[in-house]
Amino acid sequence: MEKRAYGVEEFLSRPKQLEEEIRGDIDHIASLRSIVERTTTQMSFTAGRNPSKNEKAFENVMIQIAEEEQRLEAKQKLLVGLKMEVENLINHIPEADQQKFLRLKYLNGMDMIAIRGIMGLSKSSIYRLHEKALRTASGIFTQMGLAETAWDKTGKNISDSIMIAK
Repeated sequence: MEKRAYGVEEFLSRPKQLEEEIRGDIDHIASLRSIVERTTTQMSFTAGRNPSKNEKAFENVMIQIAEEEQRLEAKQKLLVGLKMEVENLINHIPEADQQKFLRLKYLNGMDMIAIRGIMGLSKSSIYRLHEKALRTASGIFTQMGLAETAWDKTGKNISDSIMIAK
C-alpha cells in the first residue's frame, strides 16, 4: 500500500464518514440476526427430519455475525481515536468562532443551513468562515504533523483502514 498525505478537510470529514459506515454495519448485523431468527424457527419445525442443511446455514450466519461484530468493534475504537484527534486539532485553533464552526460541521455532522442558524450568520459569512477555519486548521494540521501521521494503529492509512476484510 502506498502512503499518502491527508488533506485537512479529508481528515476532519473522516469521523462522519466512519459513523455512516458504522450505522450501515449495525443495520447489516441486524439483518443477519433476523436470518438467524428465521433459521431457528425453521429448525424447530423440521426437528427430527434431516436438519443438517439448516444447522449448517445457522452456523454460517452465526460465524458471519461474530466476524461482523469484531469489525464493528474495531471501527468504533478507530472512531473514538479519530474524534479525539479532530478535537485536538480544533482545540489548537485560536479563534472561538472557527472552533465552533468546525465542531458543528465535522464532529456534529451539521449542514451549513443548520450551522448558519446556530451561529446567526448570513450565507456568505458562513462560507467565508468555513474557508477561514479550513485555512487555519490546515496550518495547524501541518504544524502538528498530522498529514504524515494520520495512520491507524495497524499502520494503515486511515482512509484505507476501514477495508477491514469486508
